[in-house]
Amino acid sequence: MKGIVDRIEGKIYVIEIDGVTTDVHRSKVARDVRPGHAVEFVKGLWIADASATKLREQKIAKLMDDVWAKE
Repeated sequence: MKGIVDRIEGKIYVIEIDGVTTDVHRSKVARDVRPGHAVEFVKGLWIADASATKLREQKIAKLMDDVWAKE
């Protein structure tokens, strides 16, 4: 299972999975996970997926560049 960390509210990580947000207690999330990270559920723990996070950041940067591109 894969998702994106939307935000952290106290001890709860809000993770978007297939367009639906789910509350996950921080005990089920690796310590290095931050909002905006792509994550994957592995052996009972949500862990950061560095390559998916980087790809996501690149796509967002391109979209931002396209929106703000000067003609």
